[in-house]
Amino acid sequence: MQACDLCHLLVGEPASVPPHENLQASGIGAMPNRCKVDSRWRCAGCGAWMYQSTALGEPPNMWRMGGPPPR
Repeated sequence: MQACDLCHLLVGEPASVPPHENLQASGIGAMPNRCKVDSRWRCAGCGAWMYQSTALGEPPNMWRMGGPPPR
């Protein structure tokens, strides 16, 4: 998979930056204590998985690209 330019541009940006127009919401990641750690997005254009981290995410409060979430 080759991520599109729009996805690459989001990586490292603050989580307050909104998702680009091709990203579709795909759930959230949470810790065992039910604290939200990220919002998961899938790009309809390139198929990349993007993660919009909260203060508890890694890295905190930033966008990152990664593999598909565990099932």
